[in-house]
Amino acid sequence: MHFIALLYDRTPGISSAEASITLRGNDHKTWIASELGEIQLPVNALAYASCPTFRDIYLEAVKGETRPPTWDRYKGRVIDEIYKNIHKTCEEYASSCRARNCDLYTHLISQQDGLIDQAKRKYKAAFDSTETKPEGTEVEEFDRALHKIVKFEAEITSSILDFEIAHLESANPGKIFSDFFDFNTDFALTAKHQGFTIPSIPDFIFRNSIIGDIKSGEWHDFFIYTLVAYALAYEEHTGRPMNCGVILHVELPTSRRVPAHYHTTIEQLSDYHRKRFLTIRDRKLQIIKDGIDPGKPDDATNCGGCAFHRTCWGATG
Repeated sequence: MHFIALLYDRTPGISSAEASITLRGNDHKTWIASELGEIQLPVNALAYASCPTFRDIYLEAVKGETRPPTWDRYKGRVIDEIYKNIHKTCEEYASSCRARNCDLYTHLISQQDGLIDQAKRKYKAAFDSTETKPEGTEVEEFDRALHKIVKFEAEITSSILDFEIAHLESANPGKIFSDFFDFNTDFALTAKHQGFTIPSIPDFIFRNSIIGDIKSGEWHDFFIYTLVAYALAYEEHTGRPMNCGVILHVELPTSRRVPAHYHTTIEQLSDYHRKRFLTIRDRKLQIIKDGIDPGKPDDATNCGGCAFHRTCWGATG
């Protein structure tokens, strides 16, 4: 997650988005219709746009079918938790040490096994209930990948902290950390006019100006709608604009010593993306209100990763 702080300094023109955005979460033009006002869903359920007919939301919200726990979903939850644990550990250490003996890298590396075990324990029930268990050395490979994440974040964070300590005659590690790595990971948003479950909590907000979400596994272009949804929620909750967002997309190739963030860019959450999300949101809420099955897609081309693939296409579809 601290990778985003470096990316921010290398992304020009971030502040130029505001003037071109007119659809804001605190503007009634973005609010759901009054007849849909009693329906609330999690942000991800409304932002996920993999099914062309949105039958997935019908099956889940109307028919009451549940998404089966999978190995990939378990890994995603653990990765999310690891990044938040890393940030909290770094923040606590930096605020408690002095410049003369600050060694964040050594401290974080000494804590890595505990951080990883803590994240895995939190989602142990999800792992135990997965229908398809990991095969061969997948568990060991995932554990090595988690250590790779911790080490990379330790290198980034400690290098910047050490640079500032070396550069400043009167250095306060806690203040340096809070200024450069200004992440809020528990900002609870209330956005009843957007149709979101209350509270809605984004993975992080950076410097009160960039909304963030952590994703792993296969990349999908519709991930940006999650950012748009949280931006609208932030604007309704605070009355302040949220112009930009970033998906921290985490890949863990065995061919590299560090995690890969190929798709991670800071994006302007333009009116184009906001209109697209609002159309998707309203269509999904209308399907739930009507309670009518929209039917499955014409073919299974885009259905490979869907949790309800078997419901629509059977075991061999």
